[in-house]
Amino acid sequence: MKRLIIIALTLAMVAGIGIGSASAANSLQSGSVSIGVGMGDSLFSHKATPAANGITNDVVDLNARYMITKDLAIVGGFGFQKDGGDADATYFSITGGARKYLKTEDFAPFVGAQLSFATVKSDPNLVDLTVIDLSATVGAEYFLGKQFSLEGSIGLGFGQIKDDLANADDTYFGTRTVGIRANLYF
Repeated sequence: MKRLIIIALTLAMVAGIGIGSASAANSLQSGSVSIGVGMGDSLFSHKATPAANGITNDVVDLNARYMITKDLAIVGGFGFQKDGGDADATYFSITGGARKYLKTEDFAPFVGAQLSFATVKSDPNLVDLTVIDLSATVGAEYFLGKQFSLEGSIGLGFGQIKDDLANADDTYFGTRTVGIRANLYF
């Protein structure tokens, strides 16, 4: 189901690129704030240790953005999930960073940097992973209206995965998805 949502958001974003308006009536203005939801972050996809096999971040993360100037924003976000039943599990993530918009029109490409911390643990002891990741991101935000946008981004990340069950650490460097988000500005 979540993959269908990602595909639908991507198709809506791609289809909307040709519909843009010449007025660039969007909310990329100094002092504006946005709240967004997103998914698709691949922090755990490096599968550095046996316990990490099959672990993906399918949690919908919440994020916020504050526009310092018309083309510069600070960003932050978090994700949380608590599962019950046979395999109790807890997921938590927190992210902070900055974003520079290359254009402030309805189609607004951007570059950015972010620092992320994420952990996932389960009982019985199946997974106990912690990730710290520093990444450079590139993407685009498309405004479907003055206060609503869709965005997609990818990143080049450097980080460390710590597996407490296997008592192993692994450092990685490489490309990864940062995700797809829907944003509401006010």
